[in-house]
Amino acid sequence: MRQHDGLTRVVWFCRSAMVAAVFGAVAWSSAEAEELRILTWEGLADDAWIEPFEKAHDVKIQRTYVGSNDEYMAALAAGGTQYDTVVIVSSLAQTAIKAGFVEPVDLDKVPNFQMIYPEFRKAAFLQSDGEQYGVPTFWDIQPVTFNADVVDNCSFDALFDPKYKGKIAMWDDVSTLGDVASYMGFDNIWTLSDEQLTKVKQKMIEQKPLVRRYWSTGGEIIELFMSGEVVATNSWSYVTQALQDERMNAAQCAPERPTAWLDSHFIVAGSENRDLAHAFINYMLEPEVLAQIYEHSGFGVTNPEIAEHLPEGALQGSAMAQGPEFRSTIRFWEEIPRRGKYLEVWNEIKAASVD
Repeated sequence: MRQHDGLTRVVWFCRSAMVAAVFGAVAWSSAEAEELRILTWEGLADDAWIEPFEKAHDVKIQRTYVGSNDEYMAALAAGGTQYDTVVIVSSLAQTAIKAGFVEPVDLDKVPNFQMIYPEFRKAAFLQSDGEQYGVPTFWDIQPVTFNADVVDNCSFDALFDPKYKGKIAMWDDVSTLGDVASYMGFDNIWTLSDEQLTKVKQKMIEQKPLVRRYWSTGGEIIELFMSGEVVATNSWSYVTQALQDERMNAAQCAPERPTAWLDSHFIVAGSENRDLAHAFINYMLEPEVLAQIYEHSGFGVTNPEIAEHLPEGALQGSAMAQGPEFRSTIRFWEEIPRRGKYLEVWNEIKAASVD
């Protein structure tokens, strides 16, 4: 993770201007759609790189943010064409494809697809019947974020340490069950049996007296850290980066048995702005754009050519600094066959009363 000073922010805006100049030459005519609606996460669609695309294409991008993966499915299941593009995590990619929420992408219209890591281009959960549906864009391990002024040693153990009673937070998402299951030593974290789920449930109910909040959005957990209410949580690199930008002595570490996510851009089925959606997805894979996102959020991205647009050593210590062997063995979040059961257990944990 890197703190940003004023000079770095100037670099961001200079890069934004450069990107605008590059893409201004292929701006869309006024006859094209005037609005592109995207469903995504906080930190992945900031003005610094969205506004250049808007200017180049004479379009307004409407951004809707979600706080958990399951909100995506609820939003898409609502029907209609409320969105044109959506960022979906690896564990829900096949669910969205099978449900008909998304449609295949035309890779001829996304030439930058060939620039991303080959291990990610081959991801089976982004394909169906020989067609490509998702375009992998962002990825990262699920870290532990902590206040280094308070927490002595970072590990997943800190989230269960009575020393921090009342100042622990946990992400309000079903994937947290996978984090805890992995911490407990289970290998089949997405296909846990009833007995195994019960053990995870018991572990987390035992943890509840330590927990200040189950949080949903990045803004929420950042405020909890800044107010001093929370000192450690299972988290996102974006949260750690944002806290560092606020000059908090925040840091993060990889859990002993980390899980990882891969977020991909999809086109929502029935979108009337398919060509513009393809242009946006291709734009988001540009190394100049992803370099900004990496510096801003700390999230890994799928185009290794961002290194040419970053200060020397900027990738050091990140998941992107690892080689192809590491990427080929990543335990990405996968489809949860019994997702309903996992959600039931997660809700029981949150509803459980403790003394």
